[in-house]
Amino acid sequence: MALKTRRSAAVEKAQLRLALLKSISENLDLGHGLTIEVYNNLINNTRAILESHNTLVSNLEESRKTLTQMDKALSEMSERMLSGVATIYGRNSIEYSKAGGSNRKRSRQSSSKVTPVVAVLANQSTQAVIENSSTNGNGTTPLLK
Repeated sequence: MALKTRRSAAVEKAQLRLALLKSISENLDLGHGLTIEVYNNLINNTRAILESHNTLVSNLEESRKTLTQMDKALSEMSERMLSGVATIYGRNSIEYSKAGGSNRKRSRQSSSKVTPVVAVLANQSTQAVIENSSTNGNGTTPLLK
């Protein structure tokens, strides 16, 4: 998700208020540091910080896109390097394993062999299976005995 640049409602409102206050007097001084000059300086400083922030956000977005492109290029190069090792040494070689490739034969052999239920039932007669089961799961005896 891209970061969004900001607007400042406070700056926009202050700009309008400054114009209205200047209609009273260009050098309005309400005492206690409340002058047109101080107000205008604060508006300009806030606007400058906002512009700086938006520039940083823009640069950050550009940096994010560059990093994403570099990351993709690196991933592609990594795959090509592994493919190159596979081409030269073979996928079942020690060199391929050293480069981070997985040996297909080993990963297939590692899966445990579980005898399917159908094979167990085929080896026993149906009557033996029924006699060996004491209940049908509901706590009652099967009807076929």
